[in-house]
Amino acid sequence: MKIVLELVLMLAAISAQSAETVDRMVAVVNRQVILQSELEQAAHVEFLLGGKALSDLTPNELQSVLDRLIDQALLQQQIVDSMMLNPTADEIAARLAEVRTQIPGASADGKWKQMLAAYGVTQQDVEMQISAQLRILRFVDLRFRTLAHVDNASISNYYQEKLLPELRKQGAPEPPLPQVSGKIESILTEQRIDEMLTSWLQTLRSQAHIRKMDAVPPSASGSMP
Repeated sequence: MKIVLELVLMLAAISAQSAETVDRMVAVVNRQVILQSELEQAAHVEFLLGGKALSDLTPNELQSVLDRLIDQALLQQQIVDSMMLNPTADEIAARLAEVRTQIPGASADGKWKQMLAAYGVTQQDVEMQISAQLRILRFVDLRFRTLAHVDNASISNYYQEKLLPELRKQGAPEPPLPQVSGKIESILTEQRIDEMLTSWLQTLRSQAHIRKMDAVPPSASGSMP
């Protein structure tokens, strides 16, 4: 679920700020305050997990992060029983291990610790983000999956109009429809969940009281370790 992943990838835990840091509000979403410190930490974690250098964290990028945090806040406010959706410690550890394999060099413990320090976050920050990510994914799945029904006609159309032309362009073998129908159904289901989520977020935004302030430029920059 691309949109879900983009949203949930921005969920970062609030870490304690140093005494010298002057925090400020950058947004209020239905009385929920988003602080500059939360915004910067969310951006740092996103860039770490995306393998992007902090030197690329421009004011425009920061505003994009803020928009995603606002959407996340709106989704979080819809969860009635978050405890029911909380992942286990084993699930968080497994997801963290998977994430580290996707970041060049992060599989080695020593290199991973260097990366965390370079981005100004802790492993606990990342684990708490992963926990929030899994919780949101489960919530969206529970809300929309049963509604995202895909019929046989849609599967056949995708096979004829998208899959086969792409395979022919690549000169790849053309599997029979029954062999790939399950995969096509999964793709179409995820697309429909994304569409429903986008529409719902637009509705939530229209009904919410949202106030945005200008975020100050990133306080830290650097390069990939």
